[in-house]
Amino acid sequence: MNTDCKLIWESYSYKLITEVVASKANVQRLITKYGIDDSGARALIDRFNEVEGALAKKDIFAYGNIDELDGAIGAVTTEREKTTKGAIIVFENNEVKVLLIRTKEASIKNGRKTKWCISYDDEDDGDVDDGEGNAFYRYLLSEDEPIIYFVISKTNNEKFSILKNKDGSYNYEEIRDKNNEETTLESILSKYKLQESIFKYVPVTNQERLRGAVEEPYDAMVYAKNVIKGRWPEAEPYIMKDPEAIYTYAIVIIKGRWPEAEPYIMKGPMDASAYAKDIIKGRWREAEPYIMKDAYAAYTYARDVIKGRWPEAERKIMKDPNANYYYKNEFNL
Repeated sequence: MNTDCKLIWESYSYKLITEVVASKANVQRLITKYGIDDSGARALIDRFNEVEGALAKKDIFAYGNIDELDGAIGAVTTEREKTTKGAIIVFENNEVKVLLIRTKEASIKNGRKTKWCISYDDEDDGDVDDGEGNAFYRYLLSEDEPIIYFVISKTNNEKFSILKNKDGSYNYEEIRDKNNEETTLESILSKYKLQESIFKYVPVTNQERLRGAVEEPYDAMVYAKNVIKGRWPEAEPYIMKDPEAIYTYAIVIIKGRWPEAEPYIMKGPMDASAYAKDIIKGRWREAEPYIMKDAYAAYTYARDVIKGRWPEAERKIMKDPNANYYYKNEFNL
């Protein structure tokens, strides 16, 4: 048996071993264990077999209750939908496939083995991109709200990403090859005999913007500032996760205190110090235990808010050479 045949047989054998058979015995065990009826048990077997390879527990009878099992199956299904439904085929022939990319997960999956920041996988240590973080939702939350297309060759390993802005049918922000080098749309169209009309602008939805806000709180604040030009209530729970975003949102958009966000910003010492100085315009007693955890934040709070020595924080300040130097120089110590 050659290697390829052996691998195929091993894969087939593994599936035979792990796949749950809808036998009378298995159906009855599921009815008894999970309190479901006959049709529910058979449907459960089908759903389980579809995702079994991605589940942590690969024994259908190993779950504590039906809710735990349903939750595990549902989680895998949801993740798969992000990659499959998030990549919409807009053109395909024997040589090339053109995808409209709508989720970060689809961008990671279909952009593998490229150096695109929108396809960088934070969880994959072996990713060829050595950047920091995935920029997919940063683009969607920018002023131009570009949409993303991938052109993927079926005959070689060529891939191209195309970012198209919302204003103007011929306005493209970036067109890159798999090495992230700039290329031209004309060369791609010519090489793969494509029509530019394929690359239509499909507006970003509110749901997609909110998904971006979940992943990029600071960029959600920037979007509210530059695009909405006012408060973005739906995104505020996510903006609150970033102390720097809270500070800017409060001072630029709300133009005053943001009480709901204060329990979160006070956990970022430097931003809490700035919030006290520029927004509260005075001492912020509730935040002081957090501010004094950071020596330099404690120094700026003493200088800008207390406008004098802060004895309670001096022990912390003295442990940091730079903060201690500026503190002593500021107050002639």
